[in-house]
Amino acid sequence: MSLTRYRIGEEAGAPTVTDDMMLLTTLYGLLVGILLTFIARRLRQRWMVFWGGGLSALSLAYLLAYWVGWI
Repeated sequence: MSLTRYRIGEEAGAPTVTDDMMLLTTLYGLLVGILLTFIARRLRQRWMVFWGGGLSALSLAYLLAYWVGWI
C-alpha cells in the first residue's frame, strides 16, 4: 500500500515558483518602491524614502541581472 499523495505523472520536487512569477513580483516591487519613494518625499517620511528607495534599487538590480543572464 503506497502512502504517497502525488498525482500520477506529478513529480515530488516540482517547483512552485516559476521565473515568470519572480519577474512579475520584481516589476511590482519596482513600481511600488518608486511610488512609495515619491509619496514619502512629499510627506517628508525619511524611513519610507529609505525603504522605497531600497526596494526600487534591489528590484532594478534583479531585473538587470536577469537581463544580462546572471540569474
